[in-house]
Amino acid sequence: MKRHQLLLQEMGLTQWQLTRPERLQGIVNIPIEEQVRLVIISEIENIPTLLLQDILHSLEFKLNEHLAIHFDFIPHLLVSHKVHYWLLSENLEKIHRTLPYCQKALSLWLSPSWETFMTSPQEKRKLWQQIQGITA
Repeated sequence: MKRHQLLLQEMGLTQWQLTRPERLQGIVNIPIEEQVRLVIISEIENIPTLLLQDILHSLEFKLNEHLAIHFDFIPHLLVSHKVHYWLLSENLEKIHRTLPYCQKALSLWLSPSWETFMTSPQEKRKLWQQIQGITA
């Protein structure tokens, strides 16, 4: 037993260590509602809505049929139905760490960060090709 543990024991204090500290933060198993058909995972949580609305409209999705989350929350998603995933990042390591968590995927689309995507006609074209199943 270490010295600090002995001192705590002599004072009658029990030392505790949380085995799952994330439970205190309330981020365990975030259920995805049934109407959600598209999960957007990006570096930013609040995606500007005008371009996003156009994309959703072209997919024939309603605004409430998507969920936009940060990469940090993907391990906590509880997906019970098939959904499309759209990952927006230039960080390949982050994308590879995220892929195993994309449960029940109908499809998986990859794009650079939202800022790059918004200003790049080529990236918008690549997304549309991924949606249509065209390989470039």
